[in-house]
Amino acid sequence: MSDRQKMLSIVEESPAAVAVHDKAQWLGLFTADGIVNDPVGSEIHQGPEQLSAFYDTFIAPNNVIFHPEHDIVCGNTVMRDLELEIRMTDRVILTVPMHLRYEVADDEHVSGLFAHWELPTMVAQFGSKGVWALPSSLKLSTRLLKNQGLAGTMGFSRAFKSASTKGKAQAAAFLDAVTGSDNAALAQFSAVNVTYGTQQLDSADSLLSKLAGWTASKFIAAGKYVTVSLTDGTDHAVAMCTFEGGTLTDVTVFVEA
Repeated sequence: MSDRQKMLSIVEESPAAVAVHDKAQWLGLFTADGIVNDPVGSEIHQGPEQLSAFYDTFIAPNNVIFHPEHDIVCGNTVMRDLELEIRMTDRVILTVPMHLRYEVADDEHVSGLFAHWELPTMVAQFGSKGVWALPSSLKLSTRLLKNQGLAGTMGFSRAFKSASTKGKAQAAAFLDAVTGSDNAALAQFSAVNVTYGTQQLDSADSLLSKLAGWTASKFIAAGKYVTVSLTDGTDHAVAMCTFEGGTLTDVTVFVEA
């Protein structure tokens, strides 16, 4: 088994456990201090007790189906470009575009699971189900308060705040400059720290030779990040753009070694 296959087999244990509602198997995937941040921007869950509460709130009551499009193994990170299907009832089925980032520890457990998806978009989709969504909404609210408490419920709602459309616009401008080999446009991002794969680059200019001609799609704003799907038609990558105070400060491109 190659290193890539080994990494993918580790992260595949998560959807496998979710599919059969095996809580013990799912919890056993994580390190003792493992983190779940789902969605990114909400309060993190860390350690067995908090991860158990997360499972009881969001996984146990639903049928969750993973539809992966591309998997990228980059160092100790697996970035999954996928769509999540959440079946709450026969009439309430949600589809959630997502970038799912797994950090894998040396002991072959997951030390961090970070789900980049947009809570406001999902809530809007949920609301579009009309009266059919009311029972599911009530049950979710009840489970949140029961398993997470008031503080946890407020922590979950923090995901409503994100880099939003302004962040997406900055990320698009940066990537347009890079993929279009536009040095003049890229000059405004001279202070941005750039990592390509596992390599820290000297400047954003260094990306020009690596991503020229690629196309960007699927912009997701979650927390202080905007994640973006990239492809040249054959290979795939995901860019994670970090914002501080509304300004783009860091870009990490997860790409196969």
